[in-house]
Amino acid sequence: MKDRELRNYIYNLIVESEARPMNTRKLVQALLVVVILISVISGCRRDPVLEELKHLKKKAKAEGYGVVEQRYALTLSKWKNHTLDREPILITAQLGKLPGNEDMYLRLITFDEDKDIVGIVINEEYTDVNGVKITLNEEYPAFVYRIIRGMLLGPRLLPVQIRDAGQRKNAQRWEKYERGEGIDVNDVWRLKHWRETLPPVWISIPEPNAVKVHVYIYDQAGHKSEPIKLLTSDSTPVSVRKGLSFHDILALIKEITID
Repeated sequence: MKDRELRNYIYNLIVESEARPMNTRKLVQALLVVVILISVISGCRRDPVLEELKHLKKKAKAEGYGVVEQRYALTLSKWKNHTLDREPILITAQLGKLPGNEDMYLRLITFDEDKDIVGIVINEEYTDVNGVKITLNEEYPAFVYRIIRGMLLGPRLLPVQIRDAGQRKNAQRWEKYERGEGIDVNDVWRLKHWRETLPPVWISIPEPNAVKVHVYIYDQAGHKSEPIKLLTSDSTPVSVRKGLSFHDILALIKEITID
């Protein structure tokens, strides 16, 4: 019998015992108090972060994403050690579209115990037309006005632009953005306003044996996560061609507030 059903059962006993001797009524009332206390204590012991991490780890294993499963296991160990670990963890980074439009986003699942993630770093390696190996490392403080103080574990959407002609980070625009020039910092919580005012975050689509793309996140104190490989349609159902699934949209509903 579930807690709620048991409480209702005892409550009915109390009602029925009103015509009975005083001692019987007191006994039944005492039982109800005990049930409520047990329910409250068990509720206090419930750890939603732990439960979610276990669920996501199990899901990653079932879907065959071994590396992602390992990162969930690492995150789980960090959460269970009862120590404040200030280094953020980037668990997944997937490139995709929102249904119904061509806008590109990175779907990130992040974990940060002190909840102060500020930005993301895009690292790319490729060979140019002259056979010269190029390494590109660009830091984007994209979350500087969207630090989610209450979110320890969860998904984030980051608007991005596909690097298809050698584009580079515009340092001047990003400096202005960090100073808050030309934006309403109180309005960037709306995804549409954020995308319209955010300077371009450039990223290439990975190509086997040609373009390698890794990303990592960093926080206000400069702590960095381990770089992870960008996932695309070859390694995840959340693909550039198919867009985000309905399940992903539900998971991100708090961030998707398009006017």
